[in-house]
Amino acid sequence: MVSASPPTGDATQSRHRPDIQGLRAIAVLAVVAVHVGFGSLTGGFVGVDVFFAISGFLITQQLMRQVRTEGRISLLGFYARRARRILPAATLVLLATVVYAALFLGFVRTREIALDALWSAAFAANFRFASLETDYFSAALPPSPLQHFWSLAVEEQFYLVWPLVILGCLWAMKRRAGADALDPRDQRARRRVLVIALGVGIVASLLASAVLTRVSPEAAYFSPFTRAWELGLGAIAAIAFRDNGPQDATARWRAQVLSAFGMFFIVCACLQFNDATPFPGTPALVPVLGSVFIIVAGTLWHGPTVVGRLLSVRPLQVIGNWSYSLYLWHFPVLVLAELQLGRELRWWEQVLLVALAFGLAGLSYRFVEEPFRRGILWHRPAFGRAATLGPVALYPLSISLVAVTCFAANTYATGTARDGYEPAITLAEANASGSAEPSEKPEQPEQSEQSEQPDSPESSAAPPAAKPQEPDPLPALLKASVLAARKNQPIPTNLKPGLTNLSDDVESVGECNYYSTKVRKLCPRGDADAEKTIVVIGDSHARHWTPALEAIAERSGYRAYMLAMPQCTVSLVTPDKLDSTDPMTSCDDFHDFMLSTVKKLRPDLLLISSRPISAAYHDSAGRHTDRADVRRAVYRGYQRLLAQVKPAAKRTVWLRDVPAIEFDPATCLSSNKTLSPCTYKPLASQQDGADLQMQAAKSARVETLDLDDMFCDSAGICTTVVGDTITHRDGHHLTATYSEQLGRTLGERLKIW
Repeated sequence: MVSASPPTGDATQSRHRPDIQGLRAIAVLAVVAVHVGFGSLTGGFVGVDVFFAISGFLITQQLMRQVRTEGRISLLGFYARRARRILPAATLVLLATVVYAALFLGFVRTREIALDALWSAAFAANFRFASLETDYFSAALPPSPLQHFWSLAVEEQFYLVWPLVILGCLWAMKRRAGADALDPRDQRARRRVLVIALGVGIVASLLASAVLTRVSPEAAYFSPFTRAWELGLGAIAAIAFRDNGPQDATARWRAQVLSAFGMFFIVCACLQFNDATPFPGTPALVPVLGSVFIIVAGTLWHGPTVVGRLLSVRPLQVIGNWSYSLYLWHFPVLVLAELQLGRELRWWEQVLLVALAFGLAGLSYRFVEEPFRRGILWHRPAFGRAATLGPVALYPLSISLVAVTCFAANTYATGTARDGYEPAITLAEANASGSAEPSEKPEQPEQSEQSEQPDSPESSAAPPAAKPQEPDPLPALLKASVLAARKNQPIPTNLKPGLTNLSDDVESVGECNYYSTKVRKLCPRGDADAEKTIVVIGDSHARHWTPALEAIAERSGYRAYMLAMPQCTVSLVTPDKLDSTDPMTSCDDFHDFMLSTVKKLRPDLLLISSRPISAAYHDSAGRHTDRADVRRAVYRGYQRLLAQVKPAAKRTVWLRDVPAIEFDPATCLSSNKTLSPCTYKPLASQQDGADLQMQAAKSARVETLDLDDMFCDSAGICTTVVGDTITHRDGHHLTATYSEQLGRTLGERLKIW
């Protein structure tokens, strides 16, 4: 999810610019629109870039005014003004978000949000979210309601450096030539020096943005180094263009043309950019230059332009005044509601929540922003130097308030989450439940959906296995668990894995993490000396079967190899990258490695498992998103795969993808006391994709195996807890714990246990 930076510049000492206020309104409305998925404003995320340009201009204008009039910059005064402007409202939103999470979202989500709040209060949220976005499995989790604080962090990091650069230039000029800060000739020389210094930084930052956007889009999006040029262009406009320029007809027409082009650029970016646009990179030049054009137009000509009149209408002025508070409130309001409901918001819910955000923004502006910004608490003669030191003290006070609230919220959420929990269902209770309910008569587990050819190689290759002395207890436990959930029984205590580290319950891949390294080596599992081999191919949905396959291989005397690369569908097509819509060419390389390895190993058993792909794929003609086209291409990719790997294996089995969940299991289980709210029906889109895989397998006369009955009952009701074990670590990956428990079930149905 993208977000916008707030307008944090304070221009109270400069000529009032209604066009800038209107531009703020346009920017924040674009951001809100993209967050609710409104219409065709797919590029509304460029509001962040508009805000960066505005902030760079206003803050630099303020600094340069002090240099012209006083010949110096007061760092203490500068940061005091910043504190009054940004900290009160931001702190209020952080506190409210953490408290809401503690009351309604459970201790797991509260812990994460509290951590996000601490990073945000320290103006380092961009580094926090950059690290999360680069983690494949973290990226599958719902967004943080505080994710939009990243841009506020970028601004503050810029303003830690920029005043020091100005001071450094002033010091260097004075030391070298004894320049008089108040002499008009030296002022012109100073502006030239600052423009050159800033220009060098802008070019370096823009080049870094262009390169890093291609290499690592997540890092580029959140990095202060790739965003600094956007604030820098606004800053250079404040240095190079003065408000006291000539006001003649030429200036008027230049202003008209500049502002028209500026608005055209911004509107085009909002309508034409989308998630396929490599951003920020050089495309960010469009909204940033558009913003600078409008700002400079208002500097060249003090009278109204056509665009200026449009931006000065009363509704936009009000929204412009509220834009900082609206920016702060709208994203938590939307995301917290979605997290609590455990589903996507409906359109009418989004309308009500946006209205709520506007109401909170108005109140926040009236009772928080304005009193602090005007310095009601400090602007008294009796306070003296405290009038500056007081606002600066808001920095440690804000962090302390957020830290104390986070600690209290986490303690409260953790304590209330444990009240009233009942012991976990035991195996004895599971067997009793299975026989005590006449209407819930246990069913026999479904067998693999094998192609019915008695003389097929697949059937003859399946080795006979002796029946275990005791029946597999897991199917009965599953039935009892679904029944307990239907009866709204309490969530078991001592869940495995623990909710606080659920997302960390990931299978171990050792040196064969094909997602993070280009080294293609093999890591045998199970019985390393065995002659029989099992090979598993696919993506992360194949990899999460690792614990189960290790148990099978060790017991049944197989060497097992996991040839699985997360996000790389087993269909021989090129998917999107995780973090962009660029082609994932590393997947093509992995396909080559996977196919050649299967042909080399010639396994006794080849297992295929993969998450269905349905969004987009790439070929020589480019990127395709048409649903029917994608479906056909993916199906053909399955056929090409099976045509190559089936002849190389003695037996091939396609393992149906496990049911996917619409909500986050950790959030649901930590925010409820009973099991019923955490039951689900598999996502229809996932089931449709899994059906397509089964069709491809059957058309190629390949065995299929369906383990949906180890998650759901015969009515299609699924549970996130089997016994005391959580089945999923996120919406579509198995926990390593449950995967291991499924080892016997999978082995028996493969007839090799």
